[in-house]
Amino acid sequence: MKKFFHASKYLILVCILLVALNAVLGILLTRQSANAMRKLIRDRMLDIANTAAAMLDGEVLERLQAEDADTPEYQAALKTLTYFQDNIELEYIYCIKDLGNKNFVFSIDPTVEDPGEFGSPIVYTEALYQASLGTPSVDKDPYQDAWGRFYSAYSPVYDSAGRVAAIVAVDFSAAWFEHQVSLLVWTTVVIIFIALIFSITIAVLIAGKYKQSFSRLYKEMNGLSEGIETLIREVAPETGNDETGGAAPAAGMFETYEIYDDDNGVKDEIVILGDRIRMMQNKLSDQITMIRSHAYLDGLTGLENRTAYRDRVKRLEEKIISGNAEFSIAVFDVNQLKIINDDYGHEEGDRVISLISDTIREIFPDAKLYRIGGDEFVGILQEDNPKEKITALKEKLAKISREDKIFCKETLSIAVSAGCAVYDPEKDADFNAVFNRADAAMYEDKKAFYQTHEDRRKSRKGR
Repeated sequence: MKKFFHASKYLILVCILLVALNAVLGILLTRQSANAMRKLIRDRMLDIANTAAAMLDGEVLERLQAEDADTPEYQAALKTLTYFQDNIELEYIYCIKDLGNKNFVFSIDPTVEDPGEFGSPIVYTEALYQASLGTPSVDKDPYQDAWGRFYSAYSPVYDSAGRVAAIVAVDFSAAWFEHQVSLLVWTTVVIIFIALIFSITIAVLIAGKYKQSFSRLYKEMNGLSEGIETLIREVAPETGNDETGGAAPAAGMFETYEIYDDDNGVKDEIVILGDRIRMMQNKLSDQITMIRSHAYLDGLTGLENRTAYRDRVKRLEEKIISGNAEFSIAVFDVNQLKIINDDYGHEEGDRVISLISDTIREIFPDAKLYRIGGDEFVGILQEDNPKEKITALKEKLAKISREDKIFCKETLSIAVSAGCAVYDPEKDADFNAVFNRADAAMYEDKKAFYQTHEDRRKSRKGR
């Protein structure tokens, strides 16, 4: 009897320690779940703001004023913001101007009812200030303004020189944000409470029936620990992955979702919670991936845009630093585009841009091609001498211009000026050094092109 008493006492102590351990793990799990949910929501907010910013033209936003509300440029920016306002689950989206000295005002606001007046002040937050310095940021704490209480994400919009020209703000209701976090926390608390009660019940049964229940306790507690570890892995923020995949679950799946195994029927609630969190992560990741795919493509030409170009440049800079870089650059600029737009309309100008981009893609099939401005293209190549292909490109465009007879002026044609440069580790310290040589060559080519056409024009006047 004495031996049994001591064994039972030690067993009770072990069970108490296990219950305490579960309680500690429950607290850690609750915090981890809340942090994971906050990160998921903030990442989603930031991706929406970054996507909207990538679709706006910084040059246009920088010069817009209140009286420009009826201009095509203003309406185009307004249409882009309205798309996000109507199709994404958010409260407000709008553009902000930086007046300096941490003073910010509204610019474009697509809100139908009670929009922010152009030039009216914006509530200052640290995240907004960070965006004005070029770093996309999300509010860590909610703020209050005339429209309510919000968490906001801010993303800078750059001009052609790489300066912050404006800021896109995306507002999410603080009540909604906090409800999402608290809902997950309370769900986790309920599950942990059930698990804790279950553990206490097992401990009491084992204290009364030591010999019959010890093996069962070992199995149950191991199973519970594995379930908690699985859930922690599921809710931990993903790292080291730029692109996520997986199919989004069907509508209503979270409410009716149930998993079965061969041993016990329905799996315990913690595993179910872990699966639900994983499914929610996949669903959000799919939505973010879909939106992000639109942010890196130029809508007119189908080429990659300036945002994708900046990312590529960063990767090349890393290769240059590590000594593994081998590349060349070709820079293209459409000639006489302003004349085409003025004389034939911007639709015809857009058609010429598309035609030229298609021809560049045809001549440089293996290059990474980017449209970095209205009439500017850059190709990052793996060729030692791109000049032959540049010559082929010009001949192809000249042939198209002659055969299609698109324009009736003899002095007007579909043409590009181009320049190229090959990276030389001996003299090129960074990517810009190579780009500047290619860009300088392009401007020399453009100068020669316009000089030739000016000579032709004077020659015809003298006849």
